[in-house]
Amino acid sequence: MKLSNKFKSLNHLSNLVKNNTSIGIGGHHFARLPIALINKVLSHNPKNLEFISWSGGLALELFLQKDSINKIQVCFSSLDIFGLAPTFRKISEAKSIEVIDWSALGLIKALRASQQNIDSEIFQYPWGSDLPNKTKFCKKFKDPKTKNEFAIVNSITIDNFLLHASRADEDGNVEILGPRALDTIMAGASKQVIVTVDEIVSRDILAKEKKGSLISKNFITAIAHVPFGAYPTSSVPYYITDYNDLKNTFSKKPLRLGLSFKKNKKFITKSNKLTLNYFTNYLKKNKLNSNFPNKISSDELMAFALANEYDNNSLCSSGAVSPLANVSYLLAKKIHAPKLILTTMTYGHHDISFRPMTLSFSEVLDRETCLNYWGGDDSYSVYYQNGQITHEVIGAAQIDKFGNVNNIEIKKKSGGFLRLPGQGGMADVSNLHQHFMCYVTKHSKLSFVDKVDYVSAGRGLFKDQDRIKAGLKPGNVKIFTNLCIFEKNKKTGLLEVSSIHKGITKSEIEQNTAFKVKYKKNYKITKSPSAKQLNILRDEVDPLNIRKLEFTNGEDRINLLEEILNKEKKMIKQINLKEL
Repeated sequence: MKLSNKFKSLNHLSNLVKNNTSIGIGGHHFARLPIALINKVLSHNPKNLEFISWSGGLALELFLQKDSINKIQVCFSSLDIFGLAPTFRKISEAKSIEVIDWSALGLIKALRASQQNIDSEIFQYPWGSDLPNKTKFCKKFKDPKTKNEFAIVNSITIDNFLLHASRADEDGNVEILGPRALDTIMAGASKQVIVTVDEIVSRDILAKEKKGSLISKNFITAIAHVPFGAYPTSSVPYYITDYNDLKNTFSKKPLRLGLSFKKNKKFITKSNKLTLNYFTNYLKKNKLNSNFPNKISSDELMAFALANEYDNNSLCSSGAVSPLANVSYLLAKKIHAPKLILTTMTYGHHDISFRPMTLSFSEVLDRETCLNYWGGDDSYSVYYQNGQITHEVIGAAQIDKFGNVNNIEIKKKSGGFLRLPGQGGMADVSNLHQHFMCYVTKHSKLSFVDKVDYVSAGRGLFKDQDRIKAGLKPGNVKIFTNLCIFEKNKKTGLLEVSSIHKGITKSEIEQNTAFKVKYKKNYKITKSPSAKQLNILRDEVDPLNIRKLEFTNGEDRINLLEEILNKEKKMIKQINLKEL
């Protein structure tokens, strides 16, 4: 098979990235990040690069570690279950590098405009958020015919888009198997599209199988064949994310990826053969938990309280790794809402089947059962703006008496501020989704303040008539904590306690809330699950206790994570490939 002249060495690809240019990164969270390409680019010590991506995360940390970045444009930057991104936090708090926070929908539309070769795009304004005024990423736009107000963004073009894809044919057509994040619009919005792939196949195979999303060869600048080029992040169906390697990486400075490759290669490749049927049967035969207390824990009660919000007509979207939210969706599907539509990886997997909660295998299992693969551009443009999503439950750092949320920065009493991951798409979804629901795992005066320092998201379109006028479904604003449930009053706009968890007193809530606590006239005691339902959560929905990662800190959290990963690894070791 003769390869086109687009195929080059990895070193050649890395030399295409010049100083004083902008870069975008493909993939999503810990899936298909172009790690080998990033490492090779960084070996040349590039300088004055502008980082433009939906998420910063691991990729941004690698570039910041090498002092290669002079400007950042992102929606958020975190290390997911591993916590805050330390270097991003440090430079943000020091204000040593310019950081522009975007809403997800705003960035998608700016990239879409560039992809379509137009100057600007309009979208639903993020009413209630401080983001437009603080970062100036968008402006208000009045429709000349209807006089309705929207937001408008200028197009944004990227100089170098670094992408790891599944495979390419001999002509240079690139295929992404599974969720594609923002990869297709970023490719269309970039001057150079620089790609590594796990596999090269013939054009005939691509034509026959038509498995994934295609980026046509005319968009591609250069390709290198680099098996395991995304490791330790995933490239399903070739290998899964190696959370063990990531755990070890984030425990040391400087970050050094891939040290566990030889040790874990068999595990990350063999795991791709795992099926939902085998996984479920394994859990039935091998009880992973036997020492549960009879008393329900706060993480379990919160999971049930959230799950009770969904029904068979719900369309729930799961974005970043959010253990408690994901457990609640799966719990509802298992117990009372089997027809609930659940999408994972920010709408990458559309309408998955029920599965037990897992860290390492979620991408493999959701790939098996989902009805279709999507990208973030589809989800925000079609499902989100159209008001189709009913729920997307989000963890919140700081909330005020109006239900405004701050996930961007908190002022310190000593001066300066504490940088948080960012709002991601929260500024958009707080209005676009039917219900705006958040959770706080530790109810305290630090979390519940009279007025947030920065409104990263608020329900600007709150009243039923305003939402109907905007073409959106009326809904509720609710905040779930380990003590109670708040609900925003439709008349006063203030949060009120609508439900108190069993065993919790009003005094406890008031002592841990910085604003004056109001109670709904007919507030309730939060409904507890039956013994049977509790066993379903513990044995069938989340037998690995992944939800508890959000309720532990420090060494306890590290130990729990290690325990989860060891159990997953043990299971794969016991797999007989002939059974699959």
